[in-house]
This record gives sequence, C-alpha cells and structure tokens, in this order.
Amino acid sequence: MLRSTAPLGSLLVLVLAGYGCGGAGAAAGTPDGGGGSDRTFVYVSGGSTISVFSLDTATGALTARGTTAAGKNVAYLAHDPGSRRLFALNEAIPGLVVAFSVDQMTGALTRLNDAPSGGDSPAQASVDRSGRWLLVANYDSGSVATIPIAADGKVGAFASRQDFGAKAQPHFAAVDPANRFVLVPCKGLDQIGQLRFAADSGTLTANAPAFVATAAMAHPRHLAFHPGGRFVYGINEANSTMDAYGYDDATGRLTPLQTLSTLPDGFSGNSTAAGVEVHPSGNFLYGSNRGHNSIVSYRLDAQGRMTLLGHETGAGLIATPRSFAIDPSGRYLVAGNQGAGGGILLFRIDAATGRLQRVGNLTATPAAYYVGITYLR
Repeated sequence: MLRSTAPLGSLLVLVLAGYGCGGAGAAAGTPDGGGGSDRTFVYVSGGSTISVFSLDTATGALTARGTTAAGKNVAYLAHDPGSRRLFALNEAIPGLVVAFSVDQMTGALTRLNDAPSGGDSPAQASVDRSGRWLLVANYDSGSVATIPIAADGKVGAFASRQDFGAKAQPHFAAVDPANRFVLVPCKGLDQIGQLRFAADSGTLTANAPAFVATAAMAHPRHLAFHPGGRFVYGINEANSTMDAYGYDDATGRLTPLQTLSTLPDGFSGNSTAAGVEVHPSGNFLYGSNRGHNSIVSYRLDAQGRMTLLGHETGAGLIATPRSFAIDPSGRYLVAGNQGAGGGILLFRIDAATGRLQRVGNLTATPAAYYVGITYLR
C-alpha cells in the first residue's frame, strides 16, 4: 500500500480469473472465445465509483457499461467464486466493506449493504473457495479479519481476526486452493504469515511455523498461487524482487525456491514492485514495477522456477502500474496507470512465448488503484 496525505483518487481494474483454472485454453466457466460473444467484464474503481467495461476477447475491444457509487477511497475489489457478488474495500479509518450483486448479463452492480472491515485502512481482500467468507487485510491495524457473506450476498460483522502486530502492515490474505490455509504477506515484518483457516466457522489460527521470512527490507506485498497449487509467487515492494516458493497443501507451508529481480540489469532509478499474476496456463508469471513503469514477465518450468523473459513499457504509456490483471481466457492483460492521469492499457498475450503486445492506446479512467477482470456465467 502506498501511504500518502493526498486523497486516494483511485482506479481499480479487477481481474479475477476464477478458481481452479489449471490449463491453457478454454475451461469450464471461462470464455470459449467464439466470436467475442462471451461475457467478460473489467471493473474499475476510481475515488468513489466503480466503472464497468465489457471486454470482447475476440477483438480486444473495451466498451464502457456504466458506473456505480461505492463509498470513498475505494481500494481493492473481490468477486466471489461464482462472480455473482462483488465486494469493495473503502480504505478508511475504520475500514468498510461494501457488498454488491452482479447482473450476469450486463455486469451491472446493485448495492446490497456494507459492514466494518474489522480494522483500519483495509488494503486487499479475497473470498474463500466456498464463497462464505471475505478475508480482509487491515493494513494500519496489523490484522486479517474474516467477514461472513450471507446467502443473499450481504456482509456481516467479522467472525475472526488474526493480529500480527501494529507494525506488521499485512497487505493481502491469499486462501489456498484447498480452502484450508491462508498466506499473508506482512510488509512491515519482512515475513509471510502462515495461517490455518476453518471454513465452517471462518476462524483463523497461526500455523506452525507461523511465518516464513523474506529478505531483509524486501517488504512482501502480494501473492499468487500457481494454477496447479504446488507453487506460490510473492512480489516484494521495496527491493523489487519476485520470490518463488514450493507449497505443501497438506501443511500449508511455504519452502523458498528462488528469487529474481523484477527490474532490468543496470536500472538505477527509483522503483517499487506492486502486483503479481500467474497466467491461467501456468506457463508464465507477471509483475508490475512502479518507477521503471513496466510489466515484467517470466517463463515458469515444471519445478516452479522462473526465467526472465523481459519488460514491457507499452511504448512509454505505462505509468506507475500499481495493479494489472489477466483475463480468464489468458488472451489479454490489462494494466492500470496510477500515475500520469490514469488510464488502462490492454495487451495481447502470446500463448507460445508469454510476451505482451500492446493493443490500441490508453482507455481513459481515473488514477488506477487496482486492476481485475471476471467472466460472468
């Protein structure tokens, strides 16, 4: 999370590629790519609103579909597994969660209710695999809270909270594919918290060991599971590195495998890393650099190790890419500009090489705060 005294006039483009996608090409619950007739939507929050765009995965065309009021300082967005509900974080003291229903034909949002986030300045959130719990990382409170989601999509008072300490700065809560464990990158501790998760009650408890250390002053920020579930990738904000981990789904424990820079050799300017996404095929990995203003890409091998492919700047159009997302079909990546007046930029992903090719110019939006896409069934 970037801390500033200025208001967060932010944009979010949320891409949630669905749970359990494990191979290249179309899969159950994902677009088939036929004639651009699928229902793929991009959700963009800026300041106090969420904007909706449809994405034609046959042509790459983005079409504005309307906006919805979502509170103030709207931060991270998260869909439930069926993409029928959307939850928006209001980054405030105290924090707030706003719940919406999602029209499955148009992508339009209808506000349901709101509830406290269980702490201050919520940074990011995720929904568990059952769709019954929203897990919120409350940055300033140093805690992760589980918020119940009712059958009608409304949110309630938090059921459980795991406190890491006031200086921990937890930035994300990633639920594992088995829905039994949660991983929490804690920027202030240079550690990733390992928690047990009881999906019947929403209870969080410390795993053993409770933490895995990153490099000193790395400031771990965000995590992404490999579609196969055997590997996890963590991006570190301060030292601009990407960590690869082996993951044991029986114990919920991480084992460090490899660390690579997210920046090109010889770069000497100021830059911080932000987002991380694994391609639905499991063959490629992407991260964002704010300062170098690029998306870094890696090829992944069968052992989960990374090989650098390169850096994409969008011919200089990428500016402070705090967040980006990959569409569920794996054809496109959408990068959001937090700097230079905002905007979102679309790239086509080469299925064989993983390399990015810019499609068109910037689509105007407010300053990008988070980026994401979902396919509505």
